[in-house]
Amino acid sequence: MDKNFEKAFQKILQFEGKYSDDKDDRGGKTKYGISETIARESGYQGEMKDLTLDQAKEIYYQNYWVNLNYHKIKAIDIAIECFEQAVHIGPKRATSNLQLAYNLLTEQEIEVDGIVGSNTLKGVNNSAYGFELLQLLNILQGERYISICKADKSQKKFIRGWLKRTLL
Repeated sequence: MDKNFEKAFQKILQFEGKYSDDKDDRGGKTKYGISETIARESGYQGEMKDLTLDQAKEIYYQNYWVNLNYHKIKAIDIAIECFEQAVHIGPKRATSNLQLAYNLLTEQEIEVDGIVGSNTLKGVNNSAYGFELLQLLNILQGERYISICKADKSQKKFIRGWLKRTLL
């Protein structure tokens, strides 16, 4: 595992860690921010409360870092933000946010398909607007949390925790 992933993982641990089984949480049973669904898809068979930190780290590395090509993003703060968003709002939405944010800042738009491919990497890695890109990523993440709460009032109890994740 590379040093950039280590930084990204430490950021996630600022918000995640404890076992949770809140009846209103759409993610269901989680530990270290890993949902039971993702854990099972990754081959974990035990009780969620027994998931170890090392197991969670491996799941994050494979499913949210390497498989999404975030390790190929040169600007570490952008890569970490994409990783954090993938964990909290889903990989496709996180990558779509990256592409949308990029398109808002440039005339040379890329397809918003939720996949970090060669065009996305070329655009993001050569962008002169790194700080603005990071700002837009956080704004888009905040918008997502607001839309969730507007659509389902039972989710409002999570908004304060979610907003902590939108900090630069």
